[in-house]
Amino acid sequence: MITIRRQTFAMTGFNEQVALMPNRKTPEAEISRRLKSFYESVQEEQIPDKFLDLLEQLDAAEEASSRKSQGVRENNHD
Repeated sequence: MITIRRQTFAMTGFNEQVALMPNRKTPEAEISRRLKSFYESVQEEQIPDKFLDLLEQLDAAEEASSRKSQGVRENNHD
């Protein structure tokens, strides 16, 4: 005898089947869970001082370049 649940599975796609079986872990669900966990752990990590120093140097170089290019434009308009 075929139960209603099996008839439902026969008429639906894979995602609907998974939704009807909440206790079953799919490979996709496990991958998603692990990726989310890894991403959250990376978010909690502090930024290394050396990297922060490099970012400050980059900001300073960009600011100097911006001031220099503005100075060139102002001198061309005189």
